[in-house]
Amino acid sequence: MQKRSSGLAAYALLLILSSLLMGLYLWTSYQRTLELQESRLAFSSELIAEWIRGAFVASDYLLRDMAGQIDPDDLRYPHPDPQAHADLSQRLAQRYKTFPHAILYGVFDRACVVTHGNARLGYDASEREYCQRLQADPELDSLVTRGYRANIGPVNVTHARALRAEDGRFLGLVAIALDLEFFSQWLARLGTGRLDSLAIVDDQYMLLARYPPLPQAIGQLVDSPDLIDFLSSDERFRVASVRSPLDQKTRYFGSLKIEGTPYTIILGIDCANWLADWYRLAWLAVLGWTLIMALGFIALRNYLRLLKGRSALQQQARTDPLTGIANRFHFTTLAEREIARARRTQGWIALLLLDVDRFKTINDVHGHLVGDRALQVFAACCSRVTRAEDVVGRWGGDEFVVLISQDQPAALGLAERLLQEIRASKILNDQGKPVSLNASIGVACLRADHPVDLDALLHQADLAMLEVKRSGRGRIGTLADAAVSSSGERARPSSSG
Repeated sequence: MQKRSSGLAAYALLLILSSLLMGLYLWTSYQRTLELQESRLAFSSELIAEWIRGAFVASDYLLRDMAGQIDPDDLRYPHPDPQAHADLSQRLAQRYKTFPHAILYGVFDRACVVTHGNARLGYDASEREYCQRLQADPELDSLVTRGYRANIGPVNVTHARALRAEDGRFLGLVAIALDLEFFSQWLARLGTGRLDSLAIVDDQYMLLARYPPLPQAIGQLVDSPDLIDFLSSDERFRVASVRSPLDQKTRYFGSLKIEGTPYTIILGIDCANWLADWYRLAWLAVLGWTLIMALGFIALRNYLRLLKGRSALQQQARTDPLTGIANRFHFTTLAEREIARARRTQGWIALLLLDVDRFKTINDVHGHLVGDRALQVFAACCSRVTRAEDVVGRWGGDEFVVLISQDQPAALGLAERLLQEIRASKILNDQGKPVSLNASIGVACLRADHPVDLDALLHQADLAMLEVKRSGRGRIGTLADAAVSSSGERARPSSSG
């Protein structure tokens, strides 16, 4: 039983520890997968940001070239010399057409009135962001704006460069308006790859470009609390798992503010996509763990069966198969252990030798099945009357033995109770008639302050029981009642009782 409990406890401990380790492994692998996605989002967003900065460097070169064609005296509208105005407009238009996705260009005087270009000449743009910022900041030479709708054309962004005197005074500016298709086509060239979506928004939450395309959403404001919070924070890069307000899909988003511009790149990975590898790993790990636990359970079950079989064999080796009490061998082992303990404590040890009276007659008259039944009832009487710490066994045939760690008065009292219990027991023969039982009991008692062993106790109890049988059976006898032969040899009664 102890080994069975130890085996179950070991398996339970293995199950708990392996479950904890499995959970820790899955959590760690999930975090590593998450970190990998964060790195992928950060790397991809930096690449796209570098491309956007590079694109505006190219448009700035164009603006520098256009600015180089302009004499500050030409920044007048209407121009006093129509031909000079036409020549400058032609040169600027030739350069403007070399830049893809430029839909408008204009030259502005110091009051931000359009003097040249394909924008409406004479238009006052003093309220435009690019005019106000370039006029107000002498250190600022070039800027790009957030998305807005121009007087003509689609939603666009403007790249403007200031025209300044040598002392830094604002003389005017030159600007080009870029169609948002400028962003969308670049995103289409990049593709999503392992990413699920790419988007560019400005600092007023306007969607400037998206891939896969979502034309109806371009130029609209993105209603996302997480984006609003990010743009109002000092963070440059943030990752978060949120639901997209555009298509309602939950993605793992990485958002990066592009330095020097009002734009933010938003890259998204569909949770189902980036978790697919981790799910496969998790399923394999759980499957492996389940198989190991199943094999452990099978091994434990076989071990418990082995223990049960071994316990059954041990029980068979220790137990008399007919009566269920200790057999001669096991009784001897237990009795010697009790005697050794009595020697240590110098206490009393007593042995009762019981014999079923006229057992041969029961067998001859009623048959061996009734005889077996009589032995079973006899053994049951001994087990009921004795205590748990007493040693009870079948010595052989119709003889039974009881060993107790008590003195002679206690042993005689136990013998009396045994005799009463046996006499009160009845068995039925094959005809249903009762068969009475009786016993002869020999009692031996020794103090263990002198050398004592089981053979000595058996010898004395046997002599006492023989004297009982000579004097009529059905009684209790002690060594004081017996006649001891001078040889001291042990005489044994026959199994006939």
